[in-house]
Amino acid sequence: MDPITIISLLASLTNLIHASKSVIEVINTFRDGDKDLQKLLEDISVFTEALSGFERVLRSRQTIHRISGPVMDSMLQNSFNTIKDLEDRLEQSLNSKVSAVRRMKWVQNTSGIKRLHDRIKEQHSMLQTFLAITHAETFLSVACQYPQYMLRGSAVDNTAAVDDKATASTNLQVPATTYRSRRISNASSLATIESLADTMISSFDSLTLVSSSSSSGSSNIFSRQSSEIPSNTSQETNEGLCQVNTRPELGDSQEILVVRQACRYNCYCICHTQDVTKLRQGLGKRANAKVRCSVPDCLSNATVEEKYAIQSKSFLKTLSKAIFSKSINVRHELKTYRMVPEGSEAMRYVKHGNLGKLKACIESGQATIWDTAPDGWSLLHTAAYNRQLPIVKYLIELGVDTESGDVGSRKPADLAILKSIGQDATQVEHDIVEVFSQKDGFLSDFDFTPIHIAVLELYSASDSERPSLESLIQLVDDANNAPVNTSWSEWKLRYKKRSPLFSAIIEYFRASAFGQPEGTKIIHNLVDQRDKKYSWTPLHWASAAGHVEKMRVLVQFGADPTLLSNLDANILHAAAESKIGRGLAGALDIWRRCPDQLNINQTNRWAETPLHVASWCSAACVSLLLEAGADTDAQQEDGQVPLHCAGLSGRSLDRRDIVSLLCNSKSKKHINIQDADGRPPIFDFLDDQECIEILLQNGARLDLTDESGKNIIHHACIQDEKESLKLLLCEAGDTNIATANDLSGNSPLIEAFCNSSIECALIMLELDDVGDIISKDGWAAVHYAAKIGDERLLEAVLTHSSFMKGMKTMDGKRVDMVAMESGTWTGKVKELIRKYDYLG
Repeated sequence: MDPITIISLLASLTNLIHASKSVIEVINTFRDGDKDLQKLLEDISVFTEALSGFERVLRSRQTIHRISGPVMDSMLQNSFNTIKDLEDRLEQSLNSKVSAVRRMKWVQNTSGIKRLHDRIKEQHSMLQTFLAITHAETFLSVACQYPQYMLRGSAVDNTAAVDDKATASTNLQVPATTYRSRRISNASSLATIESLADTMISSFDSLTLVSSSSSSGSSNIFSRQSSEIPSNTSQETNEGLCQVNTRPELGDSQEILVVRQACRYNCYCICHTQDVTKLRQGLGKRANAKVRCSVPDCLSNATVEEKYAIQSKSFLKTLSKAIFSKSINVRHELKTYRMVPEGSEAMRYVKHGNLGKLKACIESGQATIWDTAPDGWSLLHTAAYNRQLPIVKYLIELGVDTESGDVGSRKPADLAILKSIGQDATQVEHDIVEVFSQKDGFLSDFDFTPIHIAVLELYSASDSERPSLESLIQLVDDANNAPVNTSWSEWKLRYKKRSPLFSAIIEYFRASAFGQPEGTKIIHNLVDQRDKKYSWTPLHWASAAGHVEKMRVLVQFGADPTLLSNLDANILHAAAESKIGRGLAGALDIWRRCPDQLNINQTNRWAETPLHVASWCSAACVSLLLEAGADTDAQQEDGQVPLHCAGLSGRSLDRRDIVSLLCNSKSKKHINIQDADGRPPIFDFLDDQECIEILLQNGARLDLTDESGKNIIHHACIQDEKESLKLLLCEAGDTNIATANDLSGNSPLIEAFCNSSIECALIMLELDDVGDIISKDGWAAVHYAAKIGDERLLEAVLTHSSFMKGMKTMDGKRVDMVAMESGTWTGKVKELIRKYDYLG
């Protein structure tokens, strides 16, 4: 078998071992299985140990791989598929938080797991066969190359039918030419070895360890009865393996074994004959010594073969290192997450859908793909939630972790699915789900009950009946009213030809009754049971999907509208998650019936009210909540009001309507509330001039600064929002906000240069007073302009009243030197610098 095939098999074997260990971990977390699961655990553990042993055999340099590579690869691939299928079935059975559900799913999947268990046992038997064959072949190969491992004691030799002529003499005399011809004839040599191998494999089990005693001690030797030696095996081959040498001068009590110490080329020359006693005394010293034949024609003296052997050894050593490097388990993966504020530049660019700015932010190192907000949301979470398809694709291409979860254990794909489930979901939302994977694969992780499925209309394609929500709830009620010791198997037979959702409901009760004492009453409240991902009840999901009629049915059949999710979200939060106003309208109808139990300003884990959530995406939902009296001044944990959330959503007509609705509320306080970073809402609307105008008309202040001392002009220059900058400069009038320095000592003009915001820098240079023209790093505006290399910008700086000739950086570089280092010292840039900066 060639080395490439071995490496490929080792890679497949390593994957299989990891998958087997993963299944063991899954089984160890299960608490509701029966004894069959314990037997499965034992068999998987044994199978994993056998795989590890097989891996060691494959890595061994001494192993002879005669088994077909495709055969072994097929076995490994089939085993891997079986293991993964088993893992999927086990996870489906064990991933529910409800004990009754776990038991129900375990009963459902028992037969399938049993079939997979049988397949694993079959593959384990095949693996053991491979191991036995490989061990036998390796043993035979070593025995042929090192006959001293096949020593025979006198007890065996006395019964062996050895040729009289061969044993009559003290030393067997065989012409060297005979062995030379045998060595040169590869075909005949291979045939001889293979014939011996076939015989020895057939009698492999008869090999025994025999102890032979002598005056000098005892030794353990491998032996085989002479009757097992095939008659067609050549005498020379048998004699080459071992020979008894009787020396009368030593007495009858001591028999000396004469060993033919074969060279690496299977050469059995007479010069290799040694006494066993001498061999034992100096074995350690001579084990690695080269054995040279005294016969000139012996192939062991060939220099070409020696070089080849050295190269082969070097190649095997290199191959061994390569193989082991492929199998090293990484103990520490240094992909650390970096905590960033919710309102960081990268997060804001993702929410606004500004892919160009996000790329520049990541490429410059200002942001990383591992940036994570305090709530556990990564850039990919944010992009999926805000329906930013191009950014989702970009981040996945960069290698952003798609499996990370937020504080609610929700992955980015889970947020994408939430947005795609509603009846009004757009094609973009479905495309985002497809970017992650197949939708059905993710939905299985939600652990939806039949009630959830009917509410969301996620019926299987094979379910032609598609039962109504009422019929499913009625079956749950009938099952809850069933007498104790009910035969649930009979119930299941009754619905055998109906929708699988009926059988699934009965299975909840059947599994719960499994193992319970007789007389135990089985009751399930599936109407209020939560899913696994969002911990939402069917009423939460009906509100989010906008199914008002199903909301009425659920309430009519006793659904509790006051239940909260694991993140403290009520049905108003769920309805506001989607842009569907009718779902929120239905939830508000329920709220009006129980305003004391269902709080319209309920805060979730992040202190967000339903109005905060609605302000992300839906003007219709904001309008409904404001009419119902929602609080516009409520601040979440980062100090943000709903108006902040509107600013962090994508630019759209809907966002402008949301801003108008929020600004026209009774309270105006929230318009200038600063969050934990000191940012008022207007800072987040710089990409939308119309929203800026609405805010200014309603009293938004321009003199507010964030924690870094930057005002709104600073941020407009950083984001290169030229239209908003023009509007803000006109509104600022004679105030000093256009020339004010931040806490780092940079003016808005310098921030424009530092961020290569050429258009904003040109607008700022139209002012007579631009404030400080030297940054905290000691660079003047002209140095930045020379580095950027834009001719218009450089000319505007050189002709501005603030420019002075011969300005140098802190390390003594003039403008021309900066241009040369930046590669812009050419064309009109060179002409402008020579014209305005040179003293001549």
